[in-house]
Amino acid sequence: MVAIVTGASSGLGFEIAKLLRERGTEVVGVSRRAGSDVSGDASKRDTALRAIEAAERLGAIDLLVNNAGIGIYGPAGSYDEATIASIIDANLIATINFCELLFPRFKEHGGTIVNVLSTAALIGKVNETVYCAAKWGARGYGEALKAEAKGTKARIIVAAPGGMNTPFWPKPRPEFMDPADVAATIVDAIERPVEISEIVITRR
Repeated sequence: MVAIVTGASSGLGFEIAKLLRERGTEVVGVSRRAGSDVSGDASKRDTALRAIEAAERLGAIDLLVNNAGIGIYGPAGSYDEATIASIIDANLIATINFCELLFPRFKEHGGTIVNVLSTAALIGKVNETVYCAAKWGARGYGEALKAEAKGTKARIIVAAPGGMNTPFWPKPRPEFMDPADVAATIVDAIERPVEISEIVITRR
């Protein structure tokens, strides 16, 4: 198996990529940080093309995990144009970008797309208006993708985890979930022989 994982340099993306590798999958990690397998903005087509080229050198791509994202929060009315664009790009456009390139081949040859969202894609949250908008948009795109995938060889999984103790937050959040546990849940869903189209992951 060959996979592309975006947002792979830290947090949940790092844990997903690590676990996939431990289970025998070749992984190309994508991140804005230097030192990643592919460095660049996941919302840009050039980054996606370079990631696909790198993955194809390892074999046929059969898994895409869209995990890239950022969180910038504040009350409605506090966001400037650049901040809105950065939130939408990282959390929505990046997901669409990679799916648009890989979904057609997955339909024909087989493959799984996992779009990692957030519980912010399920309910509105105070101080998260733009973040929620981006995640709801990504959820809508994923639902439409599921409809198009019916009767094809493509499989679409939408994962909506709650808060995790990752560098996503400026300060540690020990009361939040361990990203390694969330990664295990997502990778297990990928490997299950049964059909799983949506998982919501929250702390007990």
